[in-house]
Amino acid sequence: MRELKDSYDVVVVGAGPGGSMASYATAKNGVKTLLIEKSQEIGEPVRCAEAIPSIEEFGIKPSPEFVRNIIKGGILFSPSGKKVVVTQGKAQGFVVERKIFDKYLAVRAGRAGAKIAVKSTVVGLERDGDYWNVIVEFLGEEYVIKTKIVIAADGVESNVAEYAGLKAKKKPLDICSCAEYEMTNVELFDKNMMEFYFGNDVAKGGYAWIFPKGETANVGLGVRDKKKKAIDYLEEFIENSLASDKLKNATPVEFKVGGAPVSGPIEKTYADGILVVGDAAGQISPLTGGGIYLAMDCGLMAGEVASKSIKSNNWSEDVLKEYERLWKEKHYEYLLNHLKYRKILEKLSDDELDALAEALGDNLDGIDLKKFVKRIITKKPSLLKYFKDLI
Repeated sequence: MRELKDSYDVVVVGAGPGGSMASYATAKNGVKTLLIEKSQEIGEPVRCAEAIPSIEEFGIKPSPEFVRNIIKGGILFSPSGKKVVVTQGKAQGFVVERKIFDKYLAVRAGRAGAKIAVKSTVVGLERDGDYWNVIVEFLGEEYVIKTKIVIAADGVESNVAEYAGLKAKKKPLDICSCAEYEMTNVELFDKNMMEFYFGNDVAKGGYAWIFPKGETANVGLGVRDKKKKAIDYLEEFIENSLASDKLKNATPVEFKVGGAPVSGPIEKTYADGILVVGDAAGQISPLTGGGIYLAMDCGLMAGEVASKSIKSNNWSEDVLKEYERLWKEKHYEYLLNHLKYRKILEKLSDDELDALAEALGDNLDGIDLKKFVKRIITKKPSLLKYFKDLI
């Protein structure tokens, strides 16, 4: 820490995909940037299933360095075993190695000019006129770094947004608890298709997954049940579920746990000299728990808005609110709709989940939730009471 400067134009807290993209954008625009990460190694610990729908639009070429598999669709399994295959034409997604991908994004930001401080924890923020004093702890010592703008990309716990007076703390039931093994010797229906398993006994308030990852597969689940741990659900899924035969010879090579905020975006993602990005902002699908792409896209927007504000010498709330306008214009409706669908799915019994799968049919081309709803209520009118407000 001693070799770092004591002042920066922008300090980004959290070197996940959102923070690294924000840092890349500001550094690329010539803004003096510091990226702070509390872990001693960027990309650790991994807390998600590692799937992302797109990366090329960010100017990133899919590389064997971090891409472990190309994904062409998914297979959904209802509680009774009804299978629904979902494809998306020529569109493809990726399962990445987050340890490598996150570090790649941080290196990209560093090459653009951002300074990076690892094993450094932000323990406080203090307003100093038009600036922030960022209090950072490194190896038991505290340092103060002055900055014009703080970008809070510090994950679901988001202490930084709270320090700045924004409401970002999540209630226990707003968090989906996730547990996952990376396993070898997993039998797959298709090496390029993700598998999703639904049922209240499988994963209450969530779902289980098997994501092919080359020589291994991510086998995990997310639940919203405070009476039973996610790891207990996961062990039961492996030992006694529709997927058990496929997992009978599988053995774990890594264990991961984490939490995904699934209550939708926080009320406000900006204030004087601060922007909030990614999981900290609730920019993650409440339905699927997918957040890598959203964090990257919103991080990029935050970095661009911060850069413009620094160059105009005005980083007030009135200027920085442009960030919220931009990300809401692109993603807000999507997030709110996914929140509605998640709340509906949580109300369904296993029999109703089976009826839902029956209504969807065996094969679907693309994911259009509005079309799904119309098909569901046409084929299974008994489910109308859940979906009538979405017509």
